[in-house]
Formats: sequence, C-alpha cells, structure tokens
Amino acid sequence: MNNIENTYIRYDDLVSAVGQDVIESRIHQISQEMLDFLEINKLNQVAYIHQMALTHAIMDYFSDVQRLKDYQQIEHVNEIKIKAYETFWLLKRKPIQLKEQIEDDRLLYVNEKFLLTRLTSFMLDSEINMPIVGEKSTAFKNFLNTLYYYLKFRRCDAQSIELMLLAFKAGQLVHTQN
Repeated sequence: MNNIENTYIRYDDLVSAVGQDVIESRIHQISQEMLDFLEINKLNQVAYIHQMALTHAIMDYFSDVQRLKDYQQIEHVNEIKIKAYETFWLLKRKPIQLKEQIEDDRLLYVNEKFLLTRLTSFMLDSEINMPIVGEKSTAFKNFLNTLYYYLKFRRCDAQSIELMLLAFKAGQLVHTQN
C-alpha cells in the first residue's frame, strides 16, 4: 500500500487530524471485509479490490466526518452516521472491480451487493444468525430488495442512507416494545 501522505498530499491536514494509523486501520478493515465477501461469494477469480479507489473512498469518508466534527464541535459521530458516510463513499468510488469484461449481469452490481450485505449485518447487529420467519421474513426481504434497488439505481447521499438506517433502528425499537 502507498504511504497516505505521499499519495494524497491534499489530505495532510486530515491525516494530522485523524491519524495515519486510524486511516490505515479502516482501509485494512474494509479491505478485509471485501476480500471475505469476494471469497464467500466465490468471486475471487473475477473481481479484485482497487486499492486506490478504496483509499480515496476512505479518505473522502474521513474528510466528510472531520468537517461534521469541526462544524458541530464534537469529538465523535454516532455509528449510524459512520456507516452512512462509509456506504456513500464506497458506493461512489466502487472499489470492487471486475478483472475483465464479463457478460454476467449479476456482477455488474458487485459493489452494491457488498454494501447491501454490510448494511444488513449492521442493521441486524448480533441477530445476523437469527432466522427471520413468517411475515417478518417477507417484510424484511422486501425491505432488502428495495434497499438493493435503491443502491443500484437511485441517487443516494450519506444523509438519505443515514435516515434509512435511523428509521430501521427506530422500527426495531418499536417492534421490541410491542
């Protein structure tokens, strides 16, 4: 991996504010998540992670979050905002690339599929292995299908992703109180 300071000179202030170790750790974490996704879905032979696109996505994410922190004069942002901004920049930069032109439409949206998997895991927290059955299963599958469609075809920004995650979490709270 290239040294962040050498590759992204315009990010010097950001690297100083956030810390090179924090940035490199996040790049490594998401890179590992992508590698796991590619392996689990048996896509290692047809797709790879474009490291520069991933690094730009993470730097843009940290840049947005740092602006938020500076503007709101806060030290930390909540996990929903983190996931929303990460998702937005990963969706915009599309770091998972195909190795060659492949005539399989399913691979066209590999980044969106990765992000859908990542968001689903986040939304379900530790309940990722709990079976969802009955009406809940159908409703959740419909929600995921709609979210996947949204990631593929709609113009989304970090704020709309944040609102969707907040609404989902609010729905979980209402459901557990009934």
